[in-house]
Amino acid sequence: MFDDKKKKKDDTDEFEKLFKEMEKFIEDVFKNAFNMQPFVKGFSLRINEDGVPEIKEIGSKDNENEEIMEDEKKIYVTLEIPETDEKEIGIKAKGNILEIRAGNFAKKIELPAKVNSKKIVKSYRNGILDIELEKA
Repeated sequence: MFDDKKKKKDDTDEFEKLFKEMEKFIEDVFKNAFNMQPFVKGFSLRINEDGVPEIKEIGSKDNENEEIMEDEKKIYVTLEIPETDEKEIGIKAKGNILEIRAGNFAKKIELPAKVNSKKIVKSYRNGILDIELEKA
């Protein structure tokens, strides 16, 4: 008549499926949350393609004071510009070139894709400049 073992197996399979979906959702949330902004002043936390966290010091020799990250729709640039007044920071983008000027500081960065020059969001805090650019 009723097969209790089959029902228990179906319930267990359903629970495992739900658990794996929740696990994937949480992993995606952390990947997206920590890939966008510096975690603390001078450092950024990024989850690499293998799902392993990477902590990088902004200003270390490997990344020359900058870090470029991207997702499907946006490119995120983080760089160190110490002792600068936020009002002095000018940002322009054309094609896939980003130009940043601040007092005596000037830098051009080649981006991994073309961006919309009218959709640039910046924030500057504790010597760290974060720029969010919408892909064209």
